Amino acid sequence: MRFGADMTYRADAAVYRLIFWRLMPVLMLCYILNYIDRSNIGLAKLAFMKDLGMTETAYGFAGGAFYLGYICLGVPINVLLGRIGARKSLLIIMTGWGIFSAALAFCTKPTDFYVLRFLIGVSETGFLPAVLLYLSHWVPQSQRAQFNGIFLAAIAIAGLIGGPLGGWILSSARDTWPLKGWQFLFLIEGLPACLMGLAVFTYLVDRPGQARWLSDRQKARVESDLTAERQPNARVHASLLSALHDKRFAGLVAIAMAGSIGTSSIGLWLPTIIRRTGIEDILLVGLLSAIPYIAAVAAQFFNARHSDLTGERRWHAAGALMVAAGGWCAMPLFAHSPWASIAVMTLVACATFSFTGPFWSMPTAMLSSAAAAGGLGFITTMLGLGSFISPVLVGWLNEHTRSLSAGEYFYAGVLFFGATALLAATPRGQDPTSAKL
Repeated sequence: MRFGADMTYRADAAVYRLIFWRLMPVLMLCYILNYIDRSNIGLAKLAFMKDLGMTETAYGFAGGAFYLGYICLGVPINVLLGRIGARKSLLIIMTGWGIFSAALAFCTKPTDFYVLRFLIGVSETGFLPAVLLYLSHWVPQSQRAQFNGIFLAAIAIAGLIGGPLGGWILSSARDTWPLKGWQFLFLIEGLPACLMGLAVFTYLVDRPGQARWLSDRQKARVESDLTAERQPNARVHASLLSALHDKRFAGLVAIAMAGSIGTSSIGLWLPTIIRRTGIEDILLVGLLSAIPYIAAVAAQFFNARHSDLTGERRWHAAGALMVAAGGWCAMPLFAHSPWASIAVMTLVACATFSFTGPFWSMPTAMLSSAAAAGGLGFITTMLGLGSFISPVLVGWLNEHTRSLSAGEYFYAGVLFFGATALLAATPRGQDPTSAKL
């Protein structure tokens, strides 16, 4: 694997390769579990709607209730977690979401579902910011898009694993068993997060200086690289309040909300879109749901790598979402064609997930170490707001129009707006070493 385009970093690429193989597999596994637990509602929906007496609007609210936790507690939780370190943060976060995700198996009415989805959101609100902040303590900005992109590829891998696994669990359940298939689904996919939280707590260290698996020379090299990019810079904000007055930060918030809405929409509606084409076998729906994620893993990596090699972030993020917006616009044309629908959703997934690596390298470049936790918490709070409203609105549109088309056009509009907001807020030719925009 190649790390960075700068010769200074390539001369000591071995240390970053070591950091990659030591940290990324375990962090990616955590995010795979996270995203499976977050998005398995999309496949389970095909089984529990009747049991719980849910309408499409109620399902949309259940999908969005997850993000209410982000809205209510995003900033304070992230500031707190920024002070206690990654190991303790991930232990608390993963244990909480694992317990609440497994508890979904015992819901008997829609209200139970809303409450637990809210609590899962509260538990998870610090996860992504905690990992991104953690990586900023280990990896210089010039290489961070690749690390972020590969970490965020866990979303696509989770879709690749979660669809077939969930389809198999749901289709294998028998009426004679004490629990139904969707209940087994939540139990089997929820509890491993608790065990993983304990494993991470014993495995990770918070800073390079604490890593026994790095030599003194390697520790010095990493600290030197990180210190060099922390030199005083007028374009790097020392506080969240300062960042809030910067139009570039507003552009980041806008595209973050759009990207989050686009990413969550795939998990929430992909199984429904496939079933709309006439495929009834739930195992086959699960298997076909994996196809877009397979392609998205490769697209995500190559876009992040190219972003690092060129030092360009804006178009690598905004351009990807524009392509995804075009895909959502095209979806209604292929509503009754299974393979055409899957092909278009593959395009949407590739473009949407490709946005993540370049984008999430931008906030940490704009914010000082002291401001990063609060800044990332604010961004996740705002993306939680968008991701709460959109499933409710799309569910209502689906129910009242008896079609997914209006919701698909809504997603297209949101993605296009977020992309153009970022481009409008960030001028061309900005020095990538100062803010990576």
